[in-house]
Amino acid sequence: MSSDTRIRLEASGEKQFGPCACCGEMTKRIWGFAYSDEVALAAYFVDWNPKHEPMEAAFDLILGDWGDHKTAEDRSAVSLTFRQTKTGPAFMVIDAEERPVAKSPLISRSRSREEVLASHELCTVIFALCDAIYLDEPRLTFLSMPMV
Repeated sequence: MSSDTRIRLEASGEKQFGPCACCGEMTKRIWGFAYSDEVALAAYFVDWNPKHEPMEAAFDLILGDWGDHKTAEDRSAVSLTFRQTKTGPAFMVIDAEERPVAKSPLISRSRSREEVLASHELCTVIFALCDAIYLDEPRLTFLSMPMV
């Protein structure tokens, strides 16, 4: 994926689940697909609890090949946490094995933080995807609110 590649998002669904063990409020989840030149790059899932402070969100990406004759063997999961800091938005790669996406029938494996960070190409792709989701996903506009 080149630096001038435009990523297009397609929202697919959303739900609430819980209640959260620490605050009793419901957690929200949205999901969709990210495309480049009409080719699916990833499915994305974003979870957050509006009552948690500081505001954080979990971003789970399912990367790989999609379409006819493609299976879970063609895809893997990557996970990141998002936090709005005093200096701006920040993403941090985490072990996907620790997220619910690790049990998805859509993937063959979950990638570790170390594996992701060891691949410049993979980091370029996932951070471009996260930027596109953060900037263009209308259901996440609250994440871009500056800290006071």
